[in-house]
This record gives sequence, C-alpha cells and structure tokens, in this order.
Amino acid sequence: MFLSQLLVNPGDHPDKPRPGLDWMKQTYRVHQRIWMAFPDTHRMKEDPFFLGTWSSDSLAKPKRQEGGFLFRIEPEPPLRILVQSTEKPRWDYAFQNAPHLLAGEPQVREYDPTFAAGQTFRFRLAAQMVTRRTIPAGKLQNGQKARSEHPIRCLLPADGDGRRKPDPEFTAWRQRLGVWAERHGFTVGDYPKQLRVQPVTSLTMKPVGQQRPKHFNAAMFEGLLTCVDPERLHAAVLNGVGRGKAFGMGLLSLAVVR
Repeated sequence: MFLSQLLVNPGDHPDKPRPGLDWMKQTYRVHQRIWMAFPDTHRMKEDPFFLGTWSSDSLAKPKRQEGGFLFRIEPEPPLRILVQSTEKPRWDYAFQNAPHLLAGEPQVREYDPTFAAGQTFRFRLAAQMVTRRTIPAGKLQNGQKARSEHPIRCLLPADGDGRRKPDPEFTAWRQRLGVWAERHGFTVGDYPKQLRVQPVTSLTMKPVGQQRPKHFNAAMFEGLLTCVDPERLHAAVLNGVGRGKAFGMGLLSLAVVR
C-alpha cells in the first residue's frame, strides 16, 4: 500500500480567492480529485496532459482490495489530506490542471503494516455515525409499507431542539466504536481514558440543485487500541471502517506504541 499527504493551499489573504479552502469544503470534490490520480491506460494514452474533462465512466471503480483508496481531511493545521491506496497514485496527473489547490509537492511513501495479537497501536478514525435498523416488513409508516432497513443517525452529544437528551460523553458514539472493534478484530476497552471523541464539522457536500451544503453526522476517534485478530484488523485497515468512505471517512490510521 501507499500513504500520501497532500498539503492544501489555504491562500495568503482572507479577502483574496482561496480555491484550496473552497475545494476542501466540498468533500465529494476532494474524492473526485483523488480518484483522478488513478487513471487507466486508455486515459493516459488519449489525454496525457489532462486537457479534457474528467469522467470515471471509462474507469470502473475497483474493489478497495484491488486498487481503491481511503482518505481523511485532517482536523488540525496545516491543512492536509491523508490518502491510503493500494496502487501508487499519479498526483502529477491528478493536479496538473489544478496545481493551485496544493501548497507543495505531495508526499508519498510505501506502507506495509503487520499485526500481532496483543500489539498496541495509537489510532485515528473519522467515522460516519449512522447505523441501520431493521423494520418488520408489514409495519406501516405514514400509511406506506416500510422498507426492511433504513439508516438511523446516532445521537449527537447535544440537541438544541430539546427532543433528545444531551450526550456530553458521546455514549452512543463510544458504543458504536465498540461494535466496530469487535467486528474488526481489535479492542479499545483496555485504555478507556485515552479515548478521545469529538464531532467532525468539516465534512460536507452540496447536493446538485440545493443551496445549502449537507453536513455529515461524523465523529473523530483517537486513542489506543489492542489487536485481537491480526487478519481482521489488517482487513479493516485495507478496506476502511463504517460508511461514508467517499466523503473522507473510514480510514483507520495506526502507529505502533513502542
């Protein structure tokens, strides 16, 4: 695998155009630009200087194990995007028609993690806090037959409309992380005091035809985890955790605690 760090150009004055910041505010646009770094042979041959309009029609999106990528917009300065991919990206191709979006050359290094049961890692994970609840097929909602499943937004830490109880300890989010941990071969229960949980407000997209951007119900988890099943943990790093991967969520970043 490969890890890339993209430094985003924030602009040098708030009264001047800041295309890098505008780009980061449209999370799906970030995903599209990253996708451009993995052109197929036909695209490279027909448009080597990226003069045409990008289309993913000729490049069927592979499974994440076969050339996909995960990314995360990092919350603290400097403005940057971390990308993990199974193929080496062509950042020179992806940004040759938009170099103003970056503040420097992308940094790329190979990444080949190995895991052992009982090993401890520092981790960071931005995750979409949505789960799914099964509804009996015969149950009616608003006079219509309900779908078998529908998404449920995990509770925010506080809700200003008064209809939900405040959750300042992010209990629902911590419980959701525990479900993922059990599923993906690790545990965070050994170090509960080191676990930091906070809302992510920078992940947005603007649906076509709508004036207001859509904000994702997302959380950032940071702390220590212990490997329980090396194979499942490796799969989680490779394929991501949870939903919303096209919007900068699901990348599980690990660093060995020595």
